[in-house]
Amino acid sequence: MVVLRSVRSAVGGIVDFECVSANVQAERWLGGEEGSLVHNRLLEEAPWAWDGGLFSACVRVVTRRAPEIARVSRQSPMGTVWLLARVSPYDDGVVLFLEDLTERMAAEEALRRDHDLLHAVIESATDAIYVKDVSGRYILINPATASAFHRAPREILGRTDAELLGADRAAPTLAHDREVMSSGHTATYEGAEGGPGTDRIWHTTKGVLRRGDGTVYGLFAICRDVTARRRQELEREEEARFQERFIGVLGHDLGNPLAAVRLSSAALLARDTLPPEVRRVVARIDGSAERMARLVKQLLDFTRARMAGGIPLRPHEVCMEDVCRRIISELEPAHPECCVRLEVDGESRGIWDEERLGQVLSNLLGNALQHSPEGSSVRVRLAAKDSLFQRVEVHNGGPPIPESLRPRLFSPFHGVPPEPGQPKPKHQGLGLGLYIVSQIVTAHGGWLDVASSADTGTCFSVTLPRVTRPLGGPPGKSA
Repeated sequence: MVVLRSVRSAVGGIVDFECVSANVQAERWLGGEEGSLVHNRLLEEAPWAWDGGLFSACVRVVTRRAPEIARVSRQSPMGTVWLLARVSPYDDGVVLFLEDLTERMAAEEALRRDHDLLHAVIESATDAIYVKDVSGRYILINPATASAFHRAPREILGRTDAELLGADRAAPTLAHDREVMSSGHTATYEGAEGGPGTDRIWHTTKGVLRRGDGTVYGLFAICRDVTARRRQELEREEEARFQERFIGVLGHDLGNPLAAVRLSSAALLARDTLPPEVRRVVARIDGSAERMARLVKQLLDFTRARMAGGIPLRPHEVCMEDVCRRIISELEPAHPECCVRLEVDGESRGIWDEERLGQVLSNLLGNALQHSPEGSSVRVRLAAKDSLFQRVEVHNGGPPIPESLRPRLFSPFHGVPPEPGQPKPKHQGLGLGLYIVSQIVTAHGGWLDVASSADTGTCFSVTLPRVTRPLGGPPGKSA
């Protein structure tokens, strides 16, 4: 606190103030470098009072005889110092109370900068951003929100969605608002209804705004226009469904001509009088037709898996060991450079679809033989440590499966490329083998695992429940 007395000129004007008394804090803020402020003049000891506004405030209070509050500033070696001056009239002078506002002013300035920055971001955002009060009235919107409503901002602020859109069209948005306000949790919505305006598809995130004491005073929303993205997704989905239908129809229609070719070639090969050179040509035709038939079957299985709710099964009692031996005997002659070892540990009987299990083993064993080094062996192991499940492992050596390929290993139309330096397979498939394997295993209620490394090689593991329950009937009956 400081008490100042007016110092007047010969004509009565105030030219300065003399300090009558001052406390220690005032001495520090107003005093000069040397000596006491008391009995000295204000402008001599604190020249900054003239430019900083303090002197003018004191003159007005003396002249008007009315108190005044003013913010004044001074420069110091540490920067700008802000003071709150409460000035009251006192005789022919003033009583001055000073309060340091420097930290508060710095905080307000930082807050103002943050506010300006946030405002600039919101105004520039292409997403629609808005705030509503607890009554659902818009109290803040950015240009993107106004554009979504096709209205000027002044036509939106202070109004509700029901007033802007009508009760029926605003109902989904209001339902979302009520859900968020009642739960107090941030939520995300996506759809043609529930955003600002109703002519677009929005991905909307909504949450509540709270005061320091936790009470909710409003709701915020950030809405991204995903109309173009959703349209593209729908177009891609429709195109994919068309392609799958086309593949299914193609596979089905190719079945009869291929059957005719195979029957004709079999009839020719059955003739003892067929010349050797003709027999070789017919055998090549029959082999090519057989391979085409396998590809057509894969296409039909793919279509069933994608469009018919999964691959159908006809389960009955099956001996897994017998299935393995049959598949091994079919594939081993085509790979004389490798041998196949079958290991059986425990019971191998269960209720499964024998034909489908043959497909699984044929695909896994064929891949193992194809990727095994020459002179190595492939191990097929049947394990039944758990009476409720049957495990089948197909293990081969050679280079591991590349890390980049593993996430897509069981995706359709994705084959395993040969390793650098390895010859390209003679017959490149459609890339459906492992996909169909995974679908057959899933249809049985089982699961498929793969482990691959340079040290241990590659092992595909199939785990099946001992009893498969097909849709529409008890176990053991044909589906």
